[in-house]
Amino acid sequence: MYLLKLALTFTTATLLLSCTSQFPIPLARSEDTSASHPPPLISNSLKAAIEELRVMKIKIEEPEGISFKEYGEDLVDLADITKNATGDPKALAATKSAVAGHQLALQFWRCDRVDGYEALYQCRDKVLKRVFVKYPDIAAQANAAVAGEKVSYISAGLEKDSVLQAIWQKAIADTDVAVRIVNPPPLQKK
Repeated sequence: MYLLKLALTFTTATLLLSCTSQFPIPLARSEDTSASHPPPLISNSLKAAIEELRVMKIKIEEPEGISFKEYGEDLVDLADITKNATGDPKALAATKSAVAGHQLALQFWRCDRVDGYEALYQCRDKVLKRVFVKYPDIAAQANAAVAGEKVSYISAGLEKDSVLQAIWQKAIADTDVAVRIVNPPPLQKK
């Protein structure tokens, strides 16, 4: 009996010592845990849409610009890709906003294919109403540009290329936001 008690005591002591003698394994720590966030989830379709927007931006900013036909074809492809895009909500929202801006620009540009003076400016003003809803600062600039002029259509007092450039700049700004979210700049160490 004495041997049994001694064996039990020895076994218990061994177990206790073996449990407490193990050193804890330190967890990997980042330098600044408050600034570390898991990377946003970005689907391949969202990455593809953002890349298409980036390419469209380059084409628009080239000196020779982009042709109406090419712009329309690129935008159809881009809209199809964007429909299936998922991922980071901010990147997705910026991407969809950029696509919507490009669609408005294409619709405004498409008005040039309408026959007749009245039809041209009716078409442009119809699109401008949607542009002004999406981009209130463009509305303010347009209204300031035609202030004091007697025009039956606001678009008649505006230069078509200036309107397109203003819409494109907004779409490009949204594109830049999406690109920064998907490809953030490297963190600088202090």
